[in-house]
Amino acid sequence: MGSIRLNKINKSFGATEVLKNINLEISDGEFLILVGPSGCGKSTLMNLIAGLEDITSGEIVIDGKDISSESPKDRDIAMVFQSYALYPTMDVARNICFGLEMRKTPKKEQEAILKEVSEVLQIDQLLDRKPGQLSGGQRQRVAMGRALARSPKVFLFDEPLSNLDAKLRVEMRTEIKKLHQRLKTTIVYVTHDQVEAMTLADRIAVLKDGEVQQLGTPYEIYNDPVSHFVADFMGSPGMNFIECVVKDKKLIIESSGQRYELTVPCEKELVDSKLDTVLLGIRPEMLTEVTPEASSPYIQEISFDVLVIEPMGADTVAIGEWNNTEVIARLNPDSGKHAGKEFKLQVDTSKAVLFNPNSGLRLR
Repeated sequence: MGSIRLNKINKSFGATEVLKNINLEISDGEFLILVGPSGCGKSTLMNLIAGLEDITSGEIVIDGKDISSESPKDRDIAMVFQSYALYPTMDVARNICFGLEMRKTPKKEQEAILKEVSEVLQIDQLLDRKPGQLSGGQRQRVAMGRALARSPKVFLFDEPLSNLDAKLRVEMRTEIKKLHQRLKTTIVYVTHDQVEAMTLADRIAVLKDGEVQQLGTPYEIYNDPVSHFVADFMGSPGMNFIECVVKDKKLIIESSGQRYELTVPCEKELVDSKLDTVLLGIRPEMLTEVTPEASSPYIQEISFDVLVIEPMGADTVAIGEWNNTEVIARLNPDSGKHAGKEFKLQVDTSKAVLFNPNSGLRLR
């Protein structure tokens, strides 16, 4: 078992509040990712769970036991760091087994654990090498192996892939997901990379300025953001935000001498808000080349001035202006070749979200 409950966690360094009233419940076997911009407090929260920092107030409960005042060695938690933190003079086998040696685990048991862990992580051919003879991905596997050898209740990963190149980062991401599916252990994982968060997590906690802005599944975070901040932070490329005038339950946009009336599925929210203007949030994949067969009250053709084309292989990102706002669209590669001035796009507002331009909160 490895359930975690964070109850009213606060952390201050002097007069600076770093974490403010954090409440999280993490189920046994869950993969929770803490994500947010630099300085939001995610690594500090990880250090509090590990016992590397003392909490200012609140309690940390693992499997029903308050471990807030216990030392790190008594918390039954294993941590994998960004820097790997391997012993350079020890070979891979000793790095993995060192914690077991300190606990005076019998030699035969150590050997059995080493065999199992090295096979799971596919590093059984590297056991006699030193860390300096390994690639970045291999070192990260060894660091994970050392954590796995302990069979802890909870694994903590603090930006473990940030030192790897892009291709290796994708490969290791897959390995971590496979590992979690196989072991069914509880993982709390810190990253600033929202793609990593979307692909790995069972649930995501989005932090900003030491507070949890939203907690939900990747689908909920992406499609149902609670605020402008969450919508802007999650997604690659990010969500488009376009200021619109509200009139008769429709959104009015005037761009390059043309007037557009957009229908949105959240008419009641528009009326209840009593706002004259709102921010329309729309993902790039809902701005595409015109498809004549598309028929919906939420689909509107617009004229779009493309300024930059970014071929991505499977699709093309077009960056341009609409309503004096930079807007990003996703096109198929063939359409992207011809994108330019007054390029025709279709906007699908069926999944659009609306935000209060003053508070930044989602209209509900």
